[in-house]
Amino acid sequence: MTQEITIPPFHAFANWGLRVLYRLLLDLDIKGLENVPRTGPLLIVINHMHFLDPLIPTAVFRPDVFPMAKVEVFEGNWRWMFKAYGSFPVRRGEADMNALKHAFRVLRAGHAVLMAPEGTRARTGGLQQAHEGVALIAARANAPILPVAEWGGREAFDDNLEKLRRTLVHVRIGAPVVVKTTERKLTRQEIRAITDEVMYSIAAMLPPEYRGVYGEVEKFAPQYLLPYSMPVAENIAEKKGAMPLTN
Repeated sequence: MTQEITIPPFHAFANWGLRVLYRLLLDLDIKGLENVPRTGPLLIVINHMHFLDPLIPTAVFRPDVFPMAKVEVFEGNWRWMFKAYGSFPVRRGEADMNALKHAFRVLRAGHAVLMAPEGTRARTGGLQQAHEGVALIAARANAPILPVAEWGGREAFDDNLEKLRRTLVHVRIGAPVVVKTTERKLTRQEIRAITDEVMYSIAAMLPPEYRGVYGEVEKFAPQYLLPYSMPVAENIAEKKGAMPLTN
């Protein structure tokens, strides 16, 4: 029997608390919120330099984001919070089929999954080689991908916190894309190419010093990713001044 995916009660409370903390501690510079589909399955893909990186999209983008988090956080003292929020574990460095299957269930239920394909924080600040789970999930679930680039919290957060100053954090949200459909099974080479195209989409929004192994964005020409068109109802709601995503 397939487990039903519902938004946990703690989810909305935690998002409210995070937004309050952001107003106190951060100076959020967010551009591209209009690119976030309001409803339906969505795979949010971020770069990862600071512990704040996954926390901002989950609380700001839409109210049904389920983060994929490293299995280690479910073994620590705060594991109850991650479970109560609706996060689910992934074992890094391997093909974690349980994590992939749960991601499919979340997407089939019409919710959003957030993942960081690099697998761990970039200690040097630049993008690292991404794991291929993002391509497998997006292609098999036929869900739109939302590339998100974040920077600014890594260098100054601790120092600013001590001095009671707000930290400037930049968030850039790209236009959603989908994987070009094919009737045959994707090859390993194609899966790698799709993964790299997603990461180049993120790199293109980052300052050059944060692009890492995806620094040659001028050579980026997508072959497997196509623009995603939001449903007409969402565009109409946007034009009529619907409630903001951050409410």
